[in-house]
Amino acid sequence: MSLESPQFVFMTCRAGAEAALKQEVARTQPTWRPSFSRPGFLTFKGGDDQLDAHQLAERNWTFAYTCGISLGKVVGTQLAGIAASVWGLPDVLAVVTGKTRVDIHVWQRGPALDEDGDPTYVTPLCIEIESALRMAAPEGVHIERVVATPRRASRRNSIVLDVVVIEPGEWWIGYHQAVRRAERWPGGVIPVRMPDHAVSRAYLKLEEALQWSDLPLEREDECVEIGCAPGGASQALLDRGLFVTGIDPADVDEAVLAHPHFRHLKKRGADVRQHEFAGVRWLAADMNIAPGDTLDEIEAIVTSPQASIRGLVLTLKFSDWSVAARLPEFVERVWGWGYRDVRTRQLVTGGQEVCLVALRRKALRRLRGRRHRNSKNRPTRVDEAHSSPAGPHF
Repeated sequence: MSLESPQFVFMTCRAGAEAALKQEVARTQPTWRPSFSRPGFLTFKGGDDQLDAHQLAERNWTFAYTCGISLGKVVGTQLAGIAASVWGLPDVLAVVTGKTRVDIHVWQRGPALDEDGDPTYVTPLCIEIESALRMAAPEGVHIERVVATPRRASRRNSIVLDVVVIEPGEWWIGYHQAVRRAERWPGGVIPVRMPDHAVSRAYLKLEEALQWSDLPLEREDECVEIGCAPGGASQALLDRGLFVTGIDPADVDEAVLAHPHFRHLKKRGADVRQHEFAGVRWLAADMNIAPGDTLDEIEAIVTSPQASIRGLVLTLKFSDWSVAARLPEFVERVWGWGYRDVRTRQLVTGGQEVCLVALRRKALRRLRGRRHRNSKNRPTRVDEAHSSPAGPHF
């Protein structure tokens, strides 16, 4: 779907990452020009080509949580009045009229803390705005008249009317097509929660990475995590039924050590013998070192003749935002190892860093669930938890 009037693209990102996002857009879309911006929210004039919502949604933007086609802004002081003015914008009805799959996403450009102290982009005000918009929707627009509680993900390929709350009385309006997983949630923020048993917030980061990337992990797969201490990310993998070897010279929480599917190699990743990686399908790494050093360490593992690692989940930390300019170089390097499906994203739960996920082949995504369909359950470890087991596998 495209509109005939001059078009603008909106994007939301982590506050502080605006320069990196502008650099990414300049590199990949040289005809786009920056326009309105606020911390965490940017717009670009889209050039001469008419923009298609589906094609736009299929793009992989590293530093944009979400993006869409901008339809303008509304301002006011009364909630009902601003909601009514949204439906009065010239192009809004053209976007949603006659569509059977339409949803509304409302979120604010920066996070607030919810009742549990966790950051959220969908505040009580956003929920109130969404309810007002649904109630004010003209007849003939096929939108549910109530907000789903708890919120469900928008249906795949649905048209989503976006409302970004810049300030309580200033909303920017746009739309996108929910093609990718993150696009089905307001602001591209996949809801992840840290369970009570999690020992660190690394649990949230890895869980978001797995939900965003939709890697075809299977129960009982073997995974190695480098830089695992104190064990939060390993717990996210264990909760998915994987066997996890955590590698870190630092101590791992006792609760993680006690898990029957976990073992700890108390050493640096570079000091682990290559045979330890034989049979491992997945490798995750989150180390407080430069991206080039992280890739050096991972390259030594995945290019070893004894390793046949199917997929990677790597955290590339930036000492400053200028390192973001080297991201294409990092992606090309992973491609050179034989991984043909490489994706990058700055996670909502992360910091000044980028998550890189890689698969050997895109076709692997279609194999989910087949390998263990007729197999018996693998045995669990029955010996006491220890930091350096004798054998490489369970």
